[in-house]
Amino acid sequence: MRILVVFRAMTKNWLRSRSGLFFSFLFPVIFLLLFGSILGGASKPIPLAVQNNDLVGGVPTQLSQSFVTALNSTSVLRVNPLPTSTNVTAYVIGQAGTFGGAPRVLVIPQGFAAGLGTGSRVNLSYIASASDQLGAQVGSVVTSYADTFSSQLGGSTSLIGVDSSPSSARTLTSVDYYMPSILAAFMMTNGVIGLTSIASEFRRNGLTKRLSATPLTKLEWILGNVMSQALLAAILAGVMILLGIVVYHTAVTVDLYTLVFIATGAILFSGIGMTLAGIVRDPEAAAGLGNAIAFPMMLLSGTYWPVSIMPDFLQAVARVLPLTYFSEALRDSMVVGNLSAALFNLEVVAAFAVGFIVIGARVTRWKEA
Repeated sequence: MRILVVFRAMTKNWLRSRSGLFFSFLFPVIFLLLFGSILGGASKPIPLAVQNNDLVGGVPTQLSQSFVTALNSTSVLRVNPLPTSTNVTAYVIGQAGTFGGAPRVLVIPQGFAAGLGTGSRVNLSYIASASDQLGAQVGSVVTSYADTFSSQLGGSTSLIGVDSSPSSARTLTSVDYYMPSILAAFMMTNGVIGLTSIASEFRRNGLTKRLSATPLTKLEWILGNVMSQALLAAILAGVMILLGIVVYHTAVTVDLYTLVFIATGAILFSGIGMTLAGIVRDPEAAAGLGNAIAFPMMLLSGTYWPVSIMPDFLQAVARVLPLTYFSEALRDSMVVGNLSAALFNLEVVAAFAVGFIVIGARVTRWKEA
């Protein structure tokens, strides 16, 4: 089959290229090691989401706000306010693993200030994963500060109780969170930069012109390249996931859905690479265009920080970038375990993939070298 001939030829070309092997495999591995070491070695306050439901006229009471301020004054905890409209259970499950481990939530109930004012005992709710090693420590810190705050009010340490309950969220690390997005980013660069340069070089050397005299069609040529990229993506994913498990003990999940997502992403970025190669003749210009597209996309798509913290106009840009949806699809599948969200993102990635494959076939020209 002619597609298999193209597939074998492109794969051999990648394997013979030292620079191609470096940027396809060794560079991502080095990047992951550095990124994981930086994230894993930093000593930072432990994040704690606090939902203050003790409101009067929609505003937190002074006593409840003083308690939150006391918690945040320690170097041990970093308090992140959680809106009262947020469903705590859904938040814990949905945010599992985001930036530094399983989420931990403290809920201050309505009537906190009124109860303490009458000398009545008030119970706070603390939710953390049962398997979270830091969860119990944070619970102890909260209990200690609650006792101190209680004693300062009335000389008793029994006014504020802390009821702990386990969540169903998995305990995850920063490396777990970032691995899918780093994998997605380097799959993107392999297709957008690497494949664009190689296909453009083929045109300059006249190899694609010679293909016009063979029975090979442009679509078969593109699909052969896509199959080669899919194989490289599978190898890259396997290397990075294995490295994460062995070195960082990552808790990512790899199943059939994940493999489908990786294959779809490889098709997408191969289509982008072939489209760029069909538009630009000169290999140097093609490489420059690939870099100009790939690196801004990497920075704006949530690879290294969440899209939600960016300015509104950049968030709007991120929502039209295919890498955004591919990164979220892998993270939803491998980390969060939210299959419905992953499938939605997969649909968007698949639509982009079909579009670029069709465009790539139309703009590919056999007879121009």
